Amino acid sequence: MASTDFYQDRVNHFQKKVREVDKTIRVYSIARVAVALIALALIYLGFKEALFFYPLPFSILLFFSLVQRQLKKENEREVLKHLIDLNRWEAAAVRYDFQNFSDGQRYVDPTHVYSHDLDLFGKSSLFQFLNRCATRLGENRLANDLAHLTLSKEAILLRQQAIRELGSMIEFRQECWAVGKQIHEVDFNLDSLWVWLKSANLFYRKRAFLILRWALPVITCLSLLANAFNPVFQSFFLLLFVVQLAIAAAYSKPITRLQSQLASYRSVLENYAKLFHQMGDQSFTATLLNQHQRIALEASTHVHTFSKLVNALETRMNLIARLFGNGLFLYDLHTVSRLEQWREQHAASLPKWTDSLAEWDAMLSFATFHYNHPNYAFAELNNQLALVANEVGHPLIPSSECVTNSFDLGNPAGLMLITGANMAGKSTFLRSVGVNFVLGLNGSPVCASYWSTPMAALRTGMRTADSLQEHQSYFYAELNRLHSIIEELRVGKPMLLLLDEILKGTNSTDKQLGSRELIKQLIQQKALVLIATHDIALGDMEQQFPEKVFNSCFEGKIENDQLTFDYKLNKGVAQKANATFLMRKMGIIPA
Repeated sequence: MASTDFYQDRVNHFQKKVREVDKTIRVYSIARVAVALIALALIYLGFKEALFFYPLPFSILLFFSLVQRQLKKENEREVLKHLIDLNRWEAAAVRYDFQNFSDGQRYVDPTHVYSHDLDLFGKSSLFQFLNRCATRLGENRLANDLAHLTLSKEAILLRQQAIRELGSMIEFRQECWAVGKQIHEVDFNLDSLWVWLKSANLFYRKRAFLILRWALPVITCLSLLANAFNPVFQSFFLLLFVVQLAIAAAYSKPITRLQSQLASYRSVLENYAKLFHQMGDQSFTATLLNQHQRIALEASTHVHTFSKLVNALETRMNLIARLFGNGLFLYDLHTVSRLEQWREQHAASLPKWTDSLAEWDAMLSFATFHYNHPNYAFAELNNQLALVANEVGHPLIPSSECVTNSFDLGNPAGLMLITGANMAGKSTFLRSVGVNFVLGLNGSPVCASYWSTPMAALRTGMRTADSLQEHQSYFYAELNRLHSIIEELRVGKPMLLLLDEILKGTNSTDKQLGSRELIKQLIQQKALVLIATHDIALGDMEQQFPEKVFNSCFEGKIENDQLTFDYKLNKGVAQKANATFLMRKMGIIPA
């Protein structure tokens, strides 16, 4: 069971491991200095006695071995540091302080059909609450999943199975996050890489370059070897050396352009290769996870190879390497050809690999949500247009404060008219329903003890804003939103519709008349509708359409000159108001 103490114990565990790794790093560092001094001593003594040169290669090999071992330990230390941060942040998140995680502000869209109304993105949003993605790819996929409910019923069930299994794999989940966070993908996207994948070859499969890049270096190296036996070959070698430099220089601009195009992807793709390796190294039972694992096993080696090829291309930035590499071997042509060969073999697969990584990385967020809230239910997917829920709350409200409610929408009445005073909980209830609907259709647990949901689109009308740029008033913007909803319903699209205080931009008489006519339209469509309103006069529509409309309400209590709310959903129409009481209480109007 996730708790603050549990995560703090993990912090302590990883801190202990960091101290152990630091000791090992110090040992390697001291050993490196000692071996370097020994190598220098051997060189010094070797000039006096040649026998001392014999152990020199072994000391050099030992030095580089120690360098590699220390680098590996330093990489391990960096991962452990990220694990410490993650578990500290998880300990805070258990207390509903999740501000350390990325908030997804870049995904905020005030015109979206529901995400802005439900606070899915931005500071203190659902995205920030959920986000445990290791990569920017995963974050993009998580955001897309929350904003576009496109999964089929079969896909949702497969994802539920995968999230359940991933939920129990805390070591794997956290290791992925820590490895992913070694790369800071600020403003990172793959657009330039996709462009290169579709580009024409510069050298690969062109016969003239195939012969040139192999024949010239062979002849040049043979002339250099011959020069050791006969100085007459020196001029011939120098000529070939210059010719190869000239050929490399002739293609320097397109090669430099290619290097610039791919350079930013080397470390990121190497990081992806590590994540693919992590995925491939696990044992799964869930069907969806096994599918992703097969892709990861295929991708791991090939993505790592691509990263190494890009790194090899970057080596040309070293002037000495560039001079002798091209002068002797036409290094640039060989490196670009190998990259183009890789592209020909794997260009079609790379998008599949990155899409797979994005999907299972996004699922790690839902899996952590499941682990931290094991009492939350997974959605039951029904074939009727009905939404049945028990003990529903908002996942972002601390459990100690969260008041839950149960309801049955669509059996048979599909339109719930919710009345209540200001601050009674109407809007929060609508958002609770909307957020859990989004979670349920993503295969995630929902903040409820039971949740049976239809496969339907989601639309909201809660925060419609005016637009100076489009010369659009608030009222006209709201009408446009309602028009788009009605048009979608008229083509037969099943929908869950959440509306909060509709038609606020007109007078009360017009608002009531318009609301009645809109309700009459909505009950004729394939829709489940929740409408929150202060207009208690609309309550008589339950009598007009008893099989279509039913009333619910949130009530406040005034006792001992204090206003309180229990935030519980009740049957019927609200009877109490609080505006006059509060205005008197605050001294705005006479008591």
